[in-house]
Amino acid sequence: MNNILLVPGLYDSGPQHWQTLWHQQHPDWLRIQQADWTTPDLHRWAAPVLAALQDSQEPLTIVAHSFGCLASLYAATQLPEKINSLFLVAPADPELLGVQEGLIYHPTSVPGRIIASSNDPWMSLDRICLWSQRWSLPLSLLGPLRHINAESGHGEWPEGLELLCWHCQQLAKAA
Repeated sequence: MNNILLVPGLYDSGPQHWQTLWHQQHPDWLRIQQADWTTPDLHRWAAPVLAALQDSQEPLTIVAHSFGCLASLYAATQLPEKINSLFLVAPADPELLGVQEGLIYHPTSVPGRIIASSNDPWMSLDRICLWSQRWSLPLSLLGPLRHINAESGHGEWPEGLELLCWHCQQLAKAA
């Protein structure tokens, strides 16, 4: 798996979060940095994602978590040709964070997949199904895993890394 861009959620996904641990295992992967990790501002959060995409010589696979998923989706509307795929884990509900006006309400123009939990406090099951349909992204519903982060006990989350590998293989086969 090459050309991965990690887009953390609120609070930078923390030191025991699977994104941080994956980045330690794969230091060649890119990781977004934000000036303020505590305030969900869709346009400001999308800016470094757009900058990383513009700087890349090849399309990137974005691996995003929570609010980072929403910033990545916004970036996908701006530079779809620079995105190989979206791998969106536990997206936060845009209405819960008050950022729905900046999001797309139609199918994305890039391939991807949503990975979600059936009992995520940041996005209810009915809402994740609604957004999956709106964005026309397949949904992998993993059961009652809460928010799929360190606090919900996911740490290294090897199953997630396996899902990402499978996702990248499926894209390669389709190409």
